[in-house]
Amino acid sequence: MKFYKLLALLSVGVAGAFPTACTDKYEDMENHMPSWLNSNIYDYLSGRGDCTYYIRLIDDCGYTDAMKVSGSNTLFFSNDASFERFFQTNEMGYRSYEDLPYSFKVMLLKLGTIPYSQLLERLSLSDRGQVTFRRTTDFEVEDTIPVVDAEDLPDSKYFAPYRRAGKPIKLLSDATKWTLVQFFPDVMSGKHITDDDFSFVTGIPREADDASLFANKIIQKDIVCQNGYLHELADVLVPPENMAAYIRGNEKVSRFSRLMDRFACPVFYKRDAQGDSIFQTRYFNQSPAYSFTEYNGTNAPGLLYFDPGWNLYQPKGGNTSQPGYETDMGCMFVPTNEAMDRFFSPSGEGSDFFEAFGSWDKVPDNIAADFVANHQKYSFLSSLPSRFGDIKDEAGYEMEVSKENIVDKFVGRNGVVYVTDKVFTPLDYRTVMGPAKIDSLNSIFNQAMTDAQFVYYLRSLKSTYQFFVTPNEYMKDYVDPVAKSYASENYRCNLEFQLTPQNTVAAVPTRTSDGTVIMDNGFPLGSNGTVSNSSILKNRLEDILNCQTLVTESNEAFEAARAGGQEYFITKGYAPVRITQDNKISGAGNERPLTVSKIYNKENGNTYLIDGILQNTTTSIYDVLSSKDDFREFYDMCALLGIFVNNPTSSTVAPGRKVEFLNQYHYTVYVPTNEAIREAQAKGWIPTVGQIENEGDQSVRDSLENVMERFVRYHFQDNSVFIKGEKVENKAYLTSTINEASNKFYPVYVTNKDGNITLVDEADYGTGRVSARVVKTEGVYNLMTRDMTLNSGDKEKATTIEAYTYAVIHQIDDVLWFEQPKGENVKDQK
Repeated sequence: MKFYKLLALLSVGVAGAFPTACTDKYEDMENHMPSWLNSNIYDYLSGRGDCTYYIRLIDDCGYTDAMKVSGSNTLFFSNDASFERFFQTNEMGYRSYEDLPYSFKVMLLKLGTIPYSQLLERLSLSDRGQVTFRRTTDFEVEDTIPVVDAEDLPDSKYFAPYRRAGKPIKLLSDATKWTLVQFFPDVMSGKHITDDDFSFVTGIPREADDASLFANKIIQKDIVCQNGYLHELADVLVPPENMAAYIRGNEKVSRFSRLMDRFACPVFYKRDAQGDSIFQTRYFNQSPAYSFTEYNGTNAPGLLYFDPGWNLYQPKGGNTSQPGYETDMGCMFVPTNEAMDRFFSPSGEGSDFFEAFGSWDKVPDNIAADFVANHQKYSFLSSLPSRFGDIKDEAGYEMEVSKENIVDKFVGRNGVVYVTDKVFTPLDYRTVMGPAKIDSLNSIFNQAMTDAQFVYYLRSLKSTYQFFVTPNEYMKDYVDPVAKSYASENYRCNLEFQLTPQNTVAAVPTRTSDGTVIMDNGFPLGSNGTVSNSSILKNRLEDILNCQTLVTESNEAFEAARAGGQEYFITKGYAPVRITQDNKISGAGNERPLTVSKIYNKENGNTYLIDGILQNTTTSIYDVLSSKDDFREFYDMCALLGIFVNNPTSSTVAPGRKVEFLNQYHYTVYVPTNEAIREAQAKGWIPTVGQIENEGDQSVRDSLENVMERFVRYHFQDNSVFIKGEKVENKAYLTSTINEASNKFYPVYVTNKDGNITLVDEADYGTGRVSARVVKTEGVYNLMTRDMTLNSGDKEKATTIEAYTYAVIHQIDDVLWFEQPKGENVKDQK
């Protein structure tokens, strides 16, 4: 209640009398007054004998004649007993009527006066018949101008000069009109506010047909006088503060208040008659109806959802046929100091906040704004206690609040404040993105998530992620997969990512050969030593983020898999990564395993800080099969069949050769040993390459090629399966050979356990026989590859990755069959 103490420091004269415009027309009574019609307002109050204080208010403020003559007013008043209670209990120190300053008297009188005559039922509606939750009165913002001492000003850098000066200033909490909040029967039914909602929010019980202003009950309504209607209140109508003033004055929420007040600014309003400057307090915010985004030409360091000090608050959106303030008001969920301390601690939910900053005062402004804003709700009516079960924050995510979390409530003139025993962290900080968003040492990765539009994906609380974040100092040595395809050694490069002054990501290209910066203007990725094209950067950042995000069933399932010996995992972008038992992690293209330095447990998974970028391989399936003698027979069949292609179009090209029938997914290629293939050829199960090449009859050749191709494609399986990968037992995976009878792809059945992979093909399925085993000779299993397609018909001009295919290649000790092979009738047991 400090605000009202300040009213005593300045008394402002009231300019003009009450308006006399009316909405109700009184009939000419021809000197005949009905028995139910009281005299004028003033005489009625005087005649009661228990309203002497209110009569004194009218007289002292100069409104005796206005309340006596015919006119049209609605007056909310209180009797002497109400005033006596007020003098005994108010926190402003006013112990008698004589203690009341003139400005306070004016406020009491004018705040309770509406300049037209209406019954309570009619006050529930606007002139157009719309339900009216809040309304303005005769009280004007300049009727009382507080003078605020320097030490009581908001503690923000924008108020700092006035605080340092040590002098009081004339400061409005806001320069818009105050409103009354009407908990009237028709309003409550029209706005779907239940009796329990009212009782919970105000702390007072409610019975049917009760009506209240704020939490002040109307004990007698619709008293009819010759010049208006009166409604008697149980208590003196002392207007509550707005949300911002309440929060600032409540010591129990001072930590939150200190964060919020960072965004408070003194905005010049006008000069008074004495020539003194009058200011109003504004808060940086993004509300469409009352936004405030810069101060003296400087952009806001962060934006709240709305200005919590805006007296005439109106929700986002609304309609044009009714003032927005009449329809709803704001709402804030404000944590106690104890809740803030529990959150901001080494073992609390905000441990990453604590680790990064050490104290709330050191939390950067942009993060503080996000934090405060997440405790704001544009609509009180959508935040009623009866709706706590499904209430969502303004980003659309569940808040998980219950009545048990509310330790105090306040109904202000522009909204309701729920004081809570818990912190409602912005979703982004609760998720695996949190450590990247919070710590400035991870700012490049944080911006990468934004630039690559990855934040929407990682916000999901329905998925569990293992998310690997690379701090700024390690965002370098990224082997650019597109540049590696260029013919010129001078253009093959690594990228070092940086954050620009405009808060966007750029990269410096350094030659792979000698580490010098590529300055050539003809370099496809950029010029003058910088890669700044947003499309190129987004493409590479997506490549990195896809490789550094695992989607898992749960944290527990992930840890159980690791404890069971699994080391290879498939990322969101289908890239394989390896995580060893000693927390070393590597991508297929890393020259050394990376070290995990810190793990954060978040609401939708775990975040790991690693000392490098998980690098994808640039080795293709063709590169591996064509380079190893152990794979020679299988490769020769693939080459003969034309499986490896590079058919550039006007807009795409492969860096080398790729498998034509694979899509953007992850696969396994099983390569039988040369001996196994030759044995099958000797049995007549498959033709040899030479047999096909020497066949002169085209129809025969086509038939032989069809047999060979269906055999080869049966060794290409959907899903990458690794030695030390996911454990499976007799799991069916589809191959690339189609069953022409069912038009479905033939499966192969995989068992992966105890460090071994065994396969049962369709021909052996159900016999109990093992068809083949992965050969665990070094260099012929767990070979990781990626086929790529680039964004230009000329790879020397390509700049981005358009599509890709991941595959792991294993040597197996025998051939696989989707049906009993022709030649010998029965397969030998393997």
